[in-house]
Amino acid sequence: MPAPYSLDQYVHDLRTITAKEANPGRITNLVAPVAKKFAQTPGWLRPEYRECDVEQGFGVHLLHEEPNHDLAVFLISWLPNRGTTPHNHKTWAVVVGLEGQEQEINYDRLDDGTAPGLPS
Repeated sequence: MPAPYSLDQYVHDLRTITAKEANPGRITNLVAPVAKKFAQTPGWLRPEYRECDVEQGFGVHLLHEEPNHDLAVFLISWLPNRGTTPHNHKTWAVVVGLEGQEQEINYDRLDDGTAPGLPS
């Protein structure tokens, strides 16, 4: 029986993929199967990863982050029917749903991004 696919192995695979590929679309295609493999590995999903801040409506659990911040693996838990205001992460990500469902709405800015009070 093969050993479970660990977080360390997942991070190693992410590093390998991003060292060989620069195109975000191709990276996403390469990461998708290893993200699924990690998500389906039994035993790593701890009960505390389901904990959320009631006021915010979600909980963020950092599983790994590179010292230079080039790579991070988060587990984010949402309370039912909660969300955030429109915002910009200024990066891209691979999202894997473990339980429940996610609704994501993408917006296009119509201004130049300098208007005060708006996410940039």
